[in-house]
Amino acid sequence: MKVLYISGGKGADYQCDVVFHGLRSLLGPDCVDVAKLYFMYDTSPDYMFHSLYKLLPDIEVDREDIEGKIRSKYFDGVVYGSVHRSRDLMSLVVDNYPPNKIVFIDGEDGPELAPAVGHGWYFKRELYAPHPDVLPIQFGIPKEKIRLGPYAKQRVMSPLIPGDYSTYTYYDSETRYYDQYSESYFGRTRKKGGWDCMRHYEIMAAGALPYFEGLEDCPDMTMFWLPKPALKAARRLHDKGLDPGSSEWSDIFRRVQDVLRRDLTTEAIATRILDRLQ
Repeated sequence: MKVLYISGGKGADYQCDVVFHGLRSLLGPDCVDVAKLYFMYDTSPDYMFHSLYKLLPDIEVDREDIEGKIRSKYFDGVVYGSVHRSRDLMSLVVDNYPPNKIVFIDGEDGPELAPAVGHGWYFKRELYAPHPDVLPIQFGIPKEKIRLGPYAKQRVMSPLIPGDYSTYTYYDSETRYYDQYSESYFGRTRKKGGWDCMRHYEIMAAGALPYFEGLEDCPDMTMFWLPKPALKAARRLHDKGLDPGSSEWSDIFRRVQDVLRRDLTTEAIATRILDRLQ
């Protein structure tokens, strides 16, 4: 399948970048990014944190005569990676492709919808209530970031506390950032600008359980594939007093890891997009 991926390409946009990483990992050069998301490639001169960036090989991709390719229906589908931030070529795309061959990704922190609803498959990250024309989507983690055990646990809770910037001492090294979670049974996380946050996935990928504050208030359609019952059980386990020698943590951890590997990788997120374009 050939997919045209349209975005502004000006900087980090996690939902947009999660989907692109997954599509490129699955499709190779048949996922064509315009503008080129240069910061996703291993040739990028910029240091960018948060697990998604500078990972993809900068392979040769045909970005020539995109308008002509749209008119000839060269691509099997068109994906707008950030519909609130870039709707380039939309009139041309809508004139040449039926709605079932167009995808709009809405990764904004708030519940507002873009005017593209009804013109294609519309995926919304912060989806607070069911909507007949909107599908859920969420962040994911590159599968190469998921660490395998055994983990050398040194503490019950990670020293990084969301909102306490005095504990943010790891941003000069992604390896050390992951290490402090790998060495902990739990890592604190919570709603940020929106409910979804890359930190949730980084904690799980590092080999810890998210201690998710306020998760019971999260709308059902937001972070739809997150293993919420297991994460609530993890918080209860911590609060009653973790016995590192017990099997309870390991049992919950296995449940969470199964979901992470099956449903929460960038490739799993991208597969849901491709399934709609078939």
